[in-house]
Amino acid sequence: MTVSEEKIYFLFLFLLIFTIATPAMAQSDSTIISQDSTRMKPDTTSVYYFTGSLDSLKAGVLTYVDTSLTYFHQYDPVEKRNRMFNTLSNIGLASYNRVFTPSVSVGYVTKSRVFAPYMHYNNQVKYYKLKRPYTQLQYFMGPKKEQSLGVTFSRKMSKLFTFGVDLYLVNSPGRYTNSKSDNKYVYFTSRYHTQNNRYAIVSNYLHNKVIVRENGGITMDSLFRMNLEKDRRAIPVGLTTGRNMVKSSGFYVGQTFNLQKPGMRNDSTPRKLAGGSVSYSFLYQRNQMVYTDDARTDTTFYMAFPTSYNDSITYDSAYQQIIRNRFMWSSLAYNKDRLSQVFRAYFGVQYDHILQTYPYDSARYINNQLISFGGIALRLFRRSFLHGSAEMVFGGYNSGDLKIDGSLLQYLGSVEKNIGQLYFRVMFANRKPAWYFSEYSSNRFNWKLNLQKERIFSFTGEYRYKFIRTGATFQSLGNYTYFNDSVFPQQAANPGSVLQIYADGTIPLHYFGINLRAVYQTTTMAYFLHLPVLTGKMNVFFKKWIFKGAAHLQTGVQVSYFTSYFADAYMPELRAFYTQHNKKIGDYLYLDLYASMKIKSFRFFLQGKNLLGFLGNYYYYNSPEYPGADG
Repeated sequence: MTVSEEKIYFLFLFLLIFTIATPAMAQSDSTIISQDSTRMKPDTTSVYYFTGSLDSLKAGVLTYVDTSLTYFHQYDPVEKRNRMFNTLSNIGLASYNRVFTPSVSVGYVTKSRVFAPYMHYNNQVKYYKLKRPYTQLQYFMGPKKEQSLGVTFSRKMSKLFTFGVDLYLVNSPGRYTNSKSDNKYVYFTSRYHTQNNRYAIVSNYLHNKVIVRENGGITMDSLFRMNLEKDRRAIPVGLTTGRNMVKSSGFYVGQTFNLQKPGMRNDSTPRKLAGGSVSYSFLYQRNQMVYTDDARTDTTFYMAFPTSYNDSITYDSAYQQIIRNRFMWSSLAYNKDRLSQVFRAYFGVQYDHILQTYPYDSARYINNQLISFGGIALRLFRRSFLHGSAEMVFGGYNSGDLKIDGSLLQYLGSVEKNIGQLYFRVMFANRKPAWYFSEYSSNRFNWKLNLQKERIFSFTGEYRYKFIRTGATFQSLGNYTYFNDSVFPQQAANPGSVLQIYADGTIPLHYFGINLRAVYQTTTMAYFLHLPVLTGKMNVFFKKWIFKGAAHLQTGVQVSYFTSYFADAYMPELRAFYTQHNKKIGDYLYLDLYASMKIKSFRFFLQGKNLLGFLGNYYYYNSPEYPGADG
């Protein structure tokens, strides 16, 4: 097909966007509606949920299910709400954030970082707060048989008992050889409370399974850049037998009990304590990570990494088992007294028993750790919200890990009437690098290192007004740990820093609107911490009620861009990205056109992605050696 023929074909598809309605049931976008830790009064006509523990519900940290059209067309988890990730050549594969976001959690790492957007963990499980049954079905169909399905159901089985289920599937063969993804997660939830709300319990069962084919990227760039081979599956790739599987499953039970009976608190005696509540939770989780390939077929990709155990077939299997007991006291109970509106305190301990195995190592390593934690939240002068927390690890691999976090939200005026808010946050973390940096044993990668703790200090200052926020974050990094260009763990010899200046939000202009996110980044560690100087996404749209108010239409143009830089490369066997200095990607404008419509509770959209790809500029890469989707 010639370039002119491709343009005609593109125009034909563009017209189809506005004339054909291919159904895709509603996607759930969520927005946090309470930025502070005080109670809130939700609209009973909307659907809300809380995540993590029952203490989130007590604190009023609820999220509403957003059924608007603003972000509806961003169906890929790595794109939702203007996320900006580097990915591989298909939905569902490994990814990492272009906006520098270091891990600041303390304790043993039990999550997959590169597949996290397509997995759910216990702290992400949603428990719905309902007045009526809630059901949501979503289905998306893309090119090359790409499909994703989501089902959410929650209802009160009785006045005191709520049951729910959430299912997500994504399956895509991919445009390139051996790039298929087949990911899924499902969880079941239940919630019960007594008639007087003195006792409550939540539970869930959660299962994740990610199966992806790993092709190592294309090996002949010229076939793509010069468009010499229009059948992308005919372009040679580094691996034809590589495969990764990541599984995580388990169950959770959390209980809370108010120490005083309802009605015992008397606000006429403000010095009398309400007693608060105590909670206990139990978590059991199993993780398995398996990488396989056949070196008899794929002979060149791993030539620089001699095999240690098997020179024909690689089968790397790592396993984790986590048993967690958590106890906590909180000042929150029934939250009907005045003190609960302005003050909250909590503290507790968490004990983790973790069993870890490494690939090609029959030994079973036991890691026991105790984490103490606590926090306080204050509402001052009805317009200032202060929050502080701290946690420290005792025993095990992460012994001595420490995190201190504090934030202030200041309304410029009253909560009801103001000219915006100022938000400040200070965070310090002293943490051991993730376990796989210190010790690993696989068919091709083996090391045992004595690494120092990473030291991370960050300060954020932000201004918020209505739907817009802008600010800056400064991060100081000591002993920053990364995979170098030899795919070997390394710590920075000297401290460094990262400065980020950002803006994001939506600007409504009557029938039109602009939704954007832009981040400027600079670092003093540019040799090994590679970041695009500018990365951003902008959505210019037109919206209007049509058919006498029966339907809401939104059409728009979305552009994405990041400056040229040495993006990290991907190593399939480690499921990790590493520093490289050979190939730059970026400086390409991704342009998408879309049309979305909402009729009552039914939403659908049509979208054409990377339309500038029709112009013959084949320099759109998601990661080094991994081209993006064609237009």
